[in-house]
Amino acid sequence: MGTGTDTGMGTGTDTGVGLLWLCAVLLALPGAWGDCQDVPRFSFAEPSGPTNKSYPVGSWVRYKCRPGYTGVSSKSPLVVCLPNSTWASDPDFCIGKLCREPDIENGKFHYSTDLRFGATINFTCNFGYRLVGQPSAQCILNNNEVIWDNTPFCEIIPCEPPPVIANGQFSGTQTEYTFGLAVTYTCGEGFSLIGSSTIYCTVDSESNGVWSGPAPECKVVTCENPVVENGKKLTGFVEQYTYGDTVTFECLPGYFMNGSHTVKCGADNAWNPPLPKCDQRYCGHPPSIPFAELMGTVSSSSPAGTTVTYRCSPGYAAGGGTSLEVTCLGNTSWSVSSKSCTRQQCTPPKIQNGFVKGEDFLFGTTVEFSCRDGYVLQGSSSAKCVASGNGVRWDVSLPTCKTAGQLTVLCGEPPAVANGRHNGTKGEFVHGSIVVYKCNHGFTLAGGSSIRCTARDELHGVWSTPTPECRGGATTIIVGILPLLLALLVMSF
Repeated sequence: MGTGTDTGMGTGTDTGVGLLWLCAVLLALPGAWGDCQDVPRFSFAEPSGPTNKSYPVGSWVRYKCRPGYTGVSSKSPLVVCLPNSTWASDPDFCIGKLCREPDIENGKFHYSTDLRFGATINFTCNFGYRLVGQPSAQCILNNNEVIWDNTPFCEIIPCEPPPVIANGQFSGTQTEYTFGLAVTYTCGEGFSLIGSSTIYCTVDSESNGVWSGPAPECKVVTCENPVVENGKKLTGFVEQYTYGDTVTFECLPGYFMNGSHTVKCGADNAWNPPLPKCDQRYCGHPPSIPFAELMGTVSSSSPAGTTVTYRCSPGYAAGGGTSLEVTCLGNTSWSVSSKSCTRQQCTPPKIQNGFVKGEDFLFGTTVEFSCRDGYVLQGSSSAKCVASGNGVRWDVSLPTCKTAGQLTVLCGEPPAVANGRHNGTKGEFVHGSIVVYKCNHGFTLAGGSSIRCTARDELHGVWSTPTPECRGGATTIIVGILPLLLALLVMSF
């Protein structure tokens, strides 16, 4: 083995070999110095032939891969002696051979490196299975090939046969019961199944096969007909109640339920939870609501479910009307009304050629009227928003603003007479209006029967005079018969 000698793996045409050989030739030229001692040792490769104690600069030695390793095609297996008396080589020009991935049904293998010669892997099984064999394996050499030294397998975990129960049986007649297998129990006629009807084979923390729960029981269960005083059933109308039957109740109006609305017939032949009670609850006096008053007679103690009605005070209204309601609740408090009584608003007044002075037009508000320059106010100078039935209105007719040529003389209401009446209406009367008087039964009209609205000046009117009178009939008779009575008295003397 020496310069130019090829006694190991690879070919003379290999690119890496050519480069190293060229390097060795250059180093062997005159002027090169030093030599190299024993060839280096590698865990993955060894010299392909005998070696020397020392080598001149530029010498190269070919290596071959040890058993279990294979060469890397892109790297050279040559080791070259350098002028500084050290050996140079490509790193890791041989690598471990690959073991095939192990096939483990119902399990997995885990590794932290690759699967090459010398690697170690660990095995685990899927849930419901347990490992049979060693939990780990190593990639080892076997006849110049690599294999895993151990391959375990995963077997399904078995359970003991399911428990036998009295007055019942389970489905299936398996000879083996393994993980995931389920059995279902049924009871004989007249017996109720208490517990879960189905159990299945599973595993505990130590990977032992166990059943998911205890086997159910088969019992005779009968519950009494449930009766709730002051209440009634909504569901569960059967002749006889047995295990699992449910009944739902509600209380009669005015009563409040204390307990669960729904009960179930239990394995102990009793209703669970216990039957509820319907207790009568009472509320105190209904609450005061601003600007509203209660309608009708209301007691200071009202049973739950009672509804009372309020009426808004005149000039006030609730949303959508003038009444609202509250109800006595089961917790002995009155419900909160979703409405409230608020002040109503009069129609905003509008005066042509005039002004309206006022902040708002709500009930109780007074507004003032005035006219533009050149116009005269005819009618009331103010108006107040007052209650009227279920609503509100202005207490007077709205005035008008007119020029001097448009003014209308108005008279107030005609004077009233004792024991009589006129045919006029309330309000003001225009110039020229005539009203006629008529006396009540038993009274006689004295003077003219009518009066007329006449002008006092260009703005004001007055009623004509005199105003008719209604005189009593008895006074007239006495006045007419008095002379006759005097004549009879003289004759008697």
